[in-house]
Amino acid sequence: MNRIADSPVLIFLATFGLSWVFWTSPVPGTTGILADIRTEKPVPRPEVFIVGSIHSMHYNPDYHYSINDLLEQIIALKPDVVCGEIAPEAFEHITEGYFPPEAALLAEMAPELHYRFVPVDWRLDYATQSKADSIYPESVKEKLAPFGSTYFARMNESASQSMYDAVHCESNIAIIDSVFEQIIGADPIAETAHGNWHERNRRIAENGMNAAGDAQRIVFVFGSDHIPQIRRQLQILGFEPQVPDRLFIPSGNHKVPDAVLKRWKHNLENLRLIRDRKIPVTDDYFQKIINSGRIRELEQAIQKSS
Repeated sequence: MNRIADSPVLIFLATFGLSWVFWTSPVPGTTGILADIRTEKPVPRPEVFIVGSIHSMHYNPDYHYSINDLLEQIIALKPDVVCGEIAPEAFEHITEGYFPPEAALLAEMAPELHYRFVPVDWRLDYATQSKADSIYPESVKEKLAPFGSTYFARMNESASQSMYDAVHCESNIAIIDSVFEQIIGADPIAETAHGNWHERNRRIAENGMNAAGDAQRIVFVFGSDHIPQIRRQLQILGFEPQVPDRLFIPSGNHKVPDAVLKRWKHNLENLRLIRDRKIPVTDDYFQKIINSGRIRELEQAIQKSS
């Protein structure tokens, strides 16, 4: 083994000469070069937050968690970087409208609110996911059935002040986590039918932290079902993510800036043109778009927010 080639320290000494290290006088007030390297102040760990959105349910007045409330929560956290639910290849591209409207809103508001928006989502290909969905195990459906009825009833009961409180409550996060860990994640076909859930969230966390650079306050904004898994994946990477308490008073206001409406309308027009095969896209994105409800959701967002 060539130990010099394997050791960065030895490379340094061989290149610059041992005599340089030992004969250079220390800077006054220091103990010398090697000691200074050892006592250099560590780079502070960033603060990382996870905020859950509720997609089209932001427009339900009974939930007291409007899309502007979501924006106010982000503003209150004062992020340097916001990691959003758009895949990098779709960001500011003709397929951006396939992703949740609130992600485009957060991207559009970034310059005004002085944070950097980074698209960090990842999606499994449609063919693989739809094939798994077509053979979804009945045993998994049976296990999920009682969860669905009781969980959403409980969520509705606890949404009197704001649905934000309900979806960020640790007891409810634990329920979602158990569903994906013990029921869906325990079955390979169900896991694939849910978009390869664990791999998706692993990539979200990894993409976000890789893109964050030297940012000190980082906020991930994804659908609330992602909260426990993104948190776990960030912990695996060595971070200590926080699920913040509500920092806004529900406003009931859905009106968004004209620039956001313009972006949504542009995305909606692109989706319609893709649907009608007037804009070429990959077959994967074509199938995802025509088999989703995103056109309808964008229409609702525009109508409710105008």
